[in-house]
Amino acid sequence: MNFRVSTRRIASGNSTAIYKGDAVVPVTSTLTGYIAQATASTIELAGIFWGCKYISTAQKRQVWSNYWPGSDTAYDVEAYVIDDPQARFLCQTAASGYAITGTTPSIFTSAPALGKNFQLNVGTGSTATGLSGMYADTVGTTATYPFKMVDFWYGPPGANGSDITSAYCWIVCEFNHENWRSNGAVTGPS
Repeated sequence: MNFRVSTRRIASGNSTAIYKGDAVVPVTSTLTGYIAQATASTIELAGIFWGCKYISTAQKRQVWSNYWPGSDTAYDVEAYVIDDPQARFLCQTAASGYAITGTTPSIFTSAPALGKNFQLNVGTGSTATGLSGMYADTVGTTATYPFKMVDFWYGPPGANGSDITSAYCWIVCEFNHENWRSNGAVTGPS
């Protein structure tokens, strides 16, 4: 992988856990540098959370972590965010191969879904691995959906997620509505 990672901040009072791979949004303004976990909305993304470091009050030392647990520090958290407008990601889909809506027939049996935008769903992250539980949800042409589907993930054959007609299959996506790439056009922060 080759992508840019920027340093952002999580306010020490932010009690929402943020996991590696979660989409994040700017807090109040992109100029503050503070982020929070994204929810299903049309707000512009700050990027994808890729880990953090903070001073742990429980461990009395600096901690590097895949995720922000939502507590355990009296100071702001240094967060690392992938915000490269050209970055591409593997993203898992909803629990059913037919759960993503917005096209007929299902996007998993139809190439017309490629190039369409999709909404995220938060899901449940793992405190054991620190990895995100976010997944692809509603697909459509809504310009302010945060991601764009660019390919299916097929291999290796028989691997978990490689059957595009099954539950939890994987797709390749890129930003659609992000600080540096708004609605498919590369821009600067707003």
